[in-house]
Amino acid sequence: MTRRQRPPLDPGRVYGLFVNAKGTAFVLRASASGRRMNVCLHHDEGPQIAVVCNPTEPGERFIRWQGRLWSSNPEDWKQDVKRLAFESIDAILAASRDAATRP
Repeated sequence: MTRRQRPPLDPGRVYGLFVNAKGTAFVLRASASGRRMNVCLHHDEGPQIAVVCNPTEPGERFIRWQGRLWSSNPEDWKQDVKRLAFESIDAILAASRDAATRP
């Protein structure tokens, strides 16, 4: 399998979690294809509430909301979760790059 064919993320792997100001935990988990990152509520088997597309490309990254939870929450809550997810992904990817360059 060439580098281009290989998925950028380990399929199904939990990459981390973040907590918003109200204490709600969100888990970042790679999709089965390894090309997207799911945002799950509370734990890695919790409801999938969003999908981050192109997680390894900050300039092309966007979020797709899933389910009714998003329609019942205000826009500022959605933007806060999006910001926290993107910041967490950036930190996770930076840490993995640093680990890969260590001798």
